[in-house]
Order: sequence, then structure tokens, then C-alpha cells
Amino acid sequence: MNLGEAFAQYRTYLERLTPDQLPDLGNYVTKDVHFSDPFHDNVGVTEMSAIFRRLFNQVNDVVFTVLDHGTDSNSVCFFRWELTGKLGPKDWKVEGVTHLTFRSDGKVMGHREYWDAASQLYERFPVIGPLLRYCRRRIAG
Repeated sequence: MNLGEAFAQYRTYLERLTPDQLPDLGNYVTKDVHFSDPFHDNVGVTEMSAIFRRLFNQVNDVVFTVLDHGTDSNSVCFFRWELTGKLGPKDWKVEGVTHLTFRSDGKVMGHREYWDAASQLYERFPVIGPLLRYCRRRIAG
């Protein structure tokens, strides 16, 4: 399978992902997939599935959209994405970039997400949010 086809299949899976489809994750990633984001650094399809399950348990009405992507000719793909949902009673939106590494059979062996947890999550919390916004303003001058 070529990289474009592998990415297209994984993208479709992620954009249509629901809790009921989490058992299918192993069709797209290796058993020892390395998943990391601002909160996690785990190895294994079971661990990655558990992270996604926690997301669905904590955020309602999750919608994940790939906005654009780029690939090299071998095994690497980057894509920019947006995740929306409801975190408690409030709307929540996170934007980020993911770096994927594919194995020759088209399965993802590395999934690394880059997004700003401070501005897109922590600043929304009642106590720590104002403190982080104050610090950001002070640093910006």
C-alpha cells in the first residue's frame, strides 16, 4: 500500500471515529504504535485506544476534522486538524498538527500530536485559566 492510500484510510477512520469503532484501531496502527500528545507518551494499540476512550468519556459531541496534510515519498505524513466538542457545558475547540510514521504495510507505527494545551485547555479552567492568561500577557509585554 502506498503512503497516500494508507493516510487516506487512517484519516477516514479518525474523522468517523466513535467509541463503538475503537476496537477497529488495530486495523490501522501497529500493536506497538507509539502515541504521544501533550499529556501522554504511550506504546501500544491498547493504550492508544484507552486515550481515545477517555476523550469520548470527557468530551461530548466530538468532531475531528483533518484540514490539510502533506506527505513525503516514503513513510511520513503531517496533517493539520481541528477537534470540536463540548467540555462540560461549554463548546471546546482544539487545533493541532500530527506527525505520522507509517510502516511499509500501511499501518501507523508513530502518532505524535502537537497542540497548545495551555491556551486550548488550561486557560478555560476557572482558577488556573486567569492565572495563565495573566502570565501570557506579562510575557508578551
